[in-house]
Amino acid sequence: MTEDDFLEALFKRMPRPPGELVIPPGDDCAGFREAGGSLLLIAADQVVEGRHFLDEGAFASSPQQVGRKLLARNLSDIAAMGGTPLYCLSSVALGSRHGAAWLDRFFDGMLDLARRWDTHLIGGDLARGAGKTVASLTIVGRAVESRVLRRSGAGDGDGFWATGLFGRSFPTGHHLEFEPRLAEARWLSEQGFASAMIDVSDGLLIDAGRLCRASGVSLFLDVGAVPRRGTGTSMEQALSDGEDYELLFSVPKEKGGRLGCEWPFRDLPLTRIGELRRAPAPGIFDAGGSPLAPAGPPGWDHFSR
Repeated sequence: MTEDDFLEALFKRMPRPPGELVIPPGDDCAGFREAGGSLLLIAADQVVEGRHFLDEGAFASSPQQVGRKLLARNLSDIAAMGGTPLYCLSSVALGSRHGAAWLDRFFDGMLDLARRWDTHLIGGDLARGAGKTVASLTIVGRAVESRVLRRSGAGDGDGFWATGLFGRSFPTGHHLEFEPRLAEARWLSEQGFASAMIDVSDGLLIDAGRLCRASGVSLFLDVGAVPRRGTGTSMEQALSDGEDYELLFSVPKEKGGRLGCEWPFRDLPLTRIGELRRAPAPGIFDAGGSPLAPAGPPGWDHFSR
């Protein structure tokens, strides 16, 4: 059973949500309808010592980097909906290797990033655990309902686009220092370019597949067009490594030509990497129509690692 299989079964067991919940579980955020045409967005994420950060060795993370990463992961979920962050709550269970000094620096990193995005830490919980440190964060944001971006909005013939570069996020340190694409996603939403969107946390292929299933489309991926992080990054790494925290999004065919010309974020690569086509059984194929099957896992799955 994969992580997605488990979640799909869990969602079926949940009671029917209230009418105000217009974006139910299964997207990057849940969304509650507010007065005035806006949605309240809510998401949660966590970092686990030994999984999302290391405490020693060549790839060790500072406490500031860990706190920053936890908030940045959640900001990326708000970005994927075209939203604006507002508040967050964080809970930390300190492991046996960490104490108050580590925790103080952890919140230094989190709060530095929070100030940049005008996001306010309003509560949480602290505990002492017996093993490794685990920290979680719940974020609250807002989006205009008529412009919110979901995984399910892609249409037949839409182009499939990506921001940034992919692969080798862990050895290059990108997973600790990435910039959540809040400004870029809001621009795509406000200008009406994107029809569906997801951020890449578990890997380009696995997250693209989630958007495809939600929208009922197949992706025909131009593998050679996928932008890689440095000359030492293989295509396999670009497609499957994960923790890139870039945006994947669909753009209607008639808008694709204008997007490249009007894109204002000139320091951030923007690449058309494929085309989406309506399909009864969504899948991912290369540009020639052959099923795309990587040699290894298509991305990060906590149930298979």
